[in-house]
Amino acid sequence: MMTQSEKMLSKLQFFFFIIQAQIGVGVLSIPHELNNNAMGGSGLSVLIAGFVTQIIIIIMWFLLKKYPGLSLFHICLKLCGPVIGRLLIVCYIGHFILLAANILLSTVDVLQSWILLSTPKWVLLGLFSIMALYLAREKLTVLARFYALASFLFIPLIFFVSYGLTQSRVEYMFPLLEAGYMNIVKGAKDATISMYGFEMMLITFPYTQGSNKQRLMTISLANLFVTLFYTFVVVTCVMVFNTEQLRLIPEPVIYLMKSLNFYVFDRADVLFLPIWAITLVCSIVSYCYAPSIGLTVLFKRSNHKNFAPYVIIVSYIIALFPITPMAINQLDRAVEYSAYLFIVGIPLVMMILSLFVKRKAGELA
Repeated sequence: MMTQSEKMLSKLQFFFFIIQAQIGVGVLSIPHELNNNAMGGSGLSVLIAGFVTQIIIIIMWFLLKKYPGLSLFHICLKLCGPVIGRLLIVCYIGHFILLAANILLSTVDVLQSWILLSTPKWVLLGLFSIMALYLAREKLTVLARFYALASFLFIPLIFFVSYGLTQSRVEYMFPLLEAGYMNIVKGAKDATISMYGFEMMLITFPYTQGSNKQRLMTISLANLFVTLFYTFVVVTCVMVFNTEQLRLIPEPVIYLMKSLNFYVFDRADVLFLPIWAITLVCSIVSYCYAPSIGLTVLFKRSNHKNFAPYVIIVSYIIALFPITPMAINQLDRAVEYSAYLFIVGIPLVMMILSLFVKRKAGELA
């Protein structure tokens, strides 16, 4: 028999879990996207996005604090009743599956563009789906241990990006405000979308050791790490490429890796991308694990293991469907609007409603 503490995530595991869920494929293209609006002030846009993300985290924390011991799905039932609550659970399941499919598709698209040019899309999607299935069926503590181990790979990733500073020209950043304040704020919107993943706290928060304040501090530190990492990547790319170059390069981070010469090996991007793919697997697994838990609550089962294959199959089919750039862009837009609703809108409304609803602590619907 496992003790209660062994079933709970430690604060350090919680920290790594949020980082791995939050850092995804978006960081590869975010310098290009931010340059369209913020130009030299792209780094400021990321910092603003980190601040906005922290506000959303605090809103979610207030909601979770109001219902101790309950995850998002149980809170939906408790706060909204059995009918509306189950409808919300179904919607959140769809939201998480859509995000999983989007990350799958984006990952495969990047790999096909740079190193696996002749590999069919369905094969790559299948390989990532198999890896995701292997992990998503496991317990939360097993995922946390794998995420913690995978987090050590940030060391070579940071090294690779840091090496790009040897080609940097600081003057490319200035003037910082050349695009204007409003464009920097617009850039912050794109950066915020690239940093989603922190909403996994709605699933894992009740299963983490520590007080409410300690857990808030842990996820805040994780968000700070992600914000600084994104800022470092964006600022490095801004100092290596000028504004016109960034407009023409869709994935500046990979292009930077390709241009580096380490003498021992010629193309750093061939080494960078497989390492980065492990982090992307963690993001995919997180968004497959969450809907599996939702289905467990919806159908009143005790184990999510049997639901994980269905979630991954649906994600695979959704990711396989978009073929043209227009279809891929439509999926990206759907994910963006879905994130506004399910990551910001609904948690905010639920938090406000919880202030006017009396309940017994820990009571389930």
